[in-house]
Order: sequence, then structure tokens, then C-alpha cells
Amino acid sequence: MKAWIAGAALALAAAPGAAFAQDGAKLDCISGAASPELKAALGTAMAGSADKAGYDSLFGRFSEVVDSCAAEHGIGDELKGEYFNYGLARIARDWLTGEIAKASLSTGPVDKALDFGIDGTNPDLANDMNEDQIMAIVAAYQEAGVDVEAVDQAVWEKVGAYAAATSLYWSNRRKLTP
Repeated sequence: MKAWIAGAALALAAAPGAAFAQDGAKLDCISGAASPELKAALGTAMAGSADKAGYDSLFGRFSEVVDSCAAEHGIGDELKGEYFNYGLARIARDWLTGEIAKASLSTGPVDKALDFGIDGTNPDLANDMNEDQIMAIVAAYQEAGVDVEAVDQAVWEKVGAYAAATSLYWSNRRKLTP
């Protein structure tokens, strides 16, 4: 009897971990399956720097990756749009983090200023950032010791794109991991 109770307790304790592992594999699939070239092209496109003529081809290639991962993880048509948006936002967010790091900046101040994260409020930036949000980001960088006047405008544009991608990332992630 004690062995059965202990076994049941262990099974219950492992269940959340198993569900988390399944969600992790589902969430990691698109980023892991996309080639480095596709990721760079998507990041550039999301930052607004890409040749718009190639968008259909680019997003067609990306859709193939999404479809493959959706099939692998049993994601139905009702969530496929969210899965596409999540994967796109994740890839763009990762690429933008690297681009911002090339300017010796971290994305941490953006995450802090806008309360992004698993337990954050994760504001919806679908309609652009408001002045208060922009000023909060600037203040967070200043608090981190960044001379904001010395930051190139192109870097600020990537910071804004990172904020938009991160908003999309968290919004869709929550829909995929209830």
C-alpha cells in the first residue's frame, strides 16, 4: 500500500513537469527547426529592413516550418495563427536581442520597463507604444548607466521592434500554454 501511495505521489509530482516539457518542446520547435538564414531574414523583415518584394516567399518558407511543428505537436487549426505569430515573434525577438547586443546594450531594461516576462503584465503593443512606455524604456536605460543621447537612431528602432516582438511573443505564448 505504501509503495502504491508513494508511486501515485511521484506520478502526480511529475505530471506538471511532463506538461511543461511538452509545452517547451512545442514552443521550441519553430525556432529550432528554422534555419539560421531564415531566422536572420525574418528578423530583418520584422525590424522593417527587408526587401518587401520577397515577403511572400519568406513567409511561405516560414509557414512550412510552422506547419511541420504544428503537425508534430498536435496544434489544431484553431491555434495555428497564434502558433505562427508566437514563432515569428520569438525568432524576431531573439534576432533583435543579438542586434541590440552588438550596440553594447541589453534588452533587460525594455523587459523591466514594460514588465515583460512569465509573470509580467506584458502590455499589448499592437497599436504602438504610448509616450509613457517610451519614456519608461529611456529611463530604464538611463538607470542602467546608458548614455541615451549617444545611442544611434537605428538602434532605438531595433529597441522599439524588440518591444513590439516581445509583446506579440508573450500574448501568443499565453494562448498556447493555458
